Formats: sequence, C-alpha cells, structure tokens
Amino acid sequence: MKKLLIISYWIGIVADAAATVLLFSPAIANLVLQPQPFEISAAYLYVTRIAGALMLGWTVLLFWAQLKPIERADILLITLFPVVTLLAIAGVLVAKSNQISISNLVAMFVFVFCSLLCVHTVVRLGKKTKTQPLAS
Repeated sequence: MKKLLIISYWIGIVADAAATVLLFSPAIANLVLQPQPFEISAAYLYVTRIAGALMLGWTVLLFWAQLKPIERADILLITLFPVVTLLAIAGVLVAKSNQISISNLVAMFVFVFCSLLCVHTVVRLGKKTKTQPLAS
C-alpha cells in the first residue's frame, strides 16, 4: 500500500512540475497546447506566473508529503478536491470553447484519471488501517 501511495504522489509531482514549466514559459505552452492565436500581454504573463508559483508550491508540497506517505495521505485528497477537479473543469471548458483542441489536453485528462486512482488508493488505505496494521 505504501508503494501505491508513493506512486500516487509522484504522478502528481511530475504532472505539477510539467504544468509549472507551461505556466512559466508561454513558448513551451504554445508548442504543447497549440491554443488559438492570442496576444501574450503583461497581464497574461503576470497571471500565469502567479499560477506557476502556486503550482510549483504544490509540487514541493507533494514531494514533502511523499517523504511520509501514509501520515500525509490526506494531501492526496486535497489534491483531488478541489485542485484536480477544477483543473478538469477548466480543461473541459477550454476544449468546449475551441481555444485548445481536446487532443492537446489528453495528457491533462490522463492526469485526472491517475488522480482518481490516487483517491482509490487513499480510501483503500483508510479502510485497511481501521481493520489491520499496514505492512510496508
């Protein structure tokens, strides 16, 4: 069970690190997401850099949590609700608006699916700790 938790954390760490790069680099974001053309203004850069700072902070939080994966398992639940949930909603809305093609958002939706697996792991862990001690 501990290994499943660690895998869950690392899925989040890798995904958040990738998102951080996209938020700090409009050129890389354009290459990966291929949005409809728009002006990259100072206001846009300010907002994405704030988001990038928060995403980097969450990446560090997940790294910290994986050092004691069982004791800090609730971090995975907080990651799913509201963080991943709102990211999924944003992805659906941007695809629906045709600003970014759904095919360019597949990686984000795979991350959402993996996050659901993380929650399943935490729920199973919680049930197991109530009935028997955990084995490492």
